Amino acid sequence: MFKPFKSAWALALMPGLACAALGQKIDLSPSAPVAGRQMTAAPNGAPYRVVQDQDAAGRVIRQYVAADGTVFAVAWSGATLPNLQQLLGSYFQAYRQAQQANRHGLNVMRGTIGGMVVQTRGRVGDFAGFAYDAALVPAGVSPEQLP
Repeated sequence: MFKPFKSAWALALMPGLACAALGQKIDLSPSAPVAGRQMTAAPNGAPYRVVQDQDAAGRVIRQYVAADGTVFAVAWSGATLPNLQQLLGSYFQAYRQAQQANRHGLNVMRGTIGGMVVQTRGRVGDFAGFAYDAALVPAGVSPEQLP
């Protein structure tokens, strides 16, 4: 299900970018910081929105946001890894457990810990990943369908 992004992705958890960690609510109000933020289109009728941020290093972060503002999935891509502890928030320990249990090689990781599913790939200069909490995915949405 892992789909690498075509553009350079980044974890945009740099100062000035407004991101919420996986499982947290994001502030999408007009008064929220928006440096680098773009709202991208979700498929017609989709019960979620996609927020994309890009930092000065060209790393891009996509956050998939449910109707109640909860970030239920995140994706990243770029020449360097983003700050995954910030991006994954309370799920970071699950990520670390998945990393330790990974048997897919040095450049690919797939893991499920509790409700969190994570897939990453990376080589020097080209990193990408996708993580979501299955319990937070809106009804009718399949993580495999997320753009």
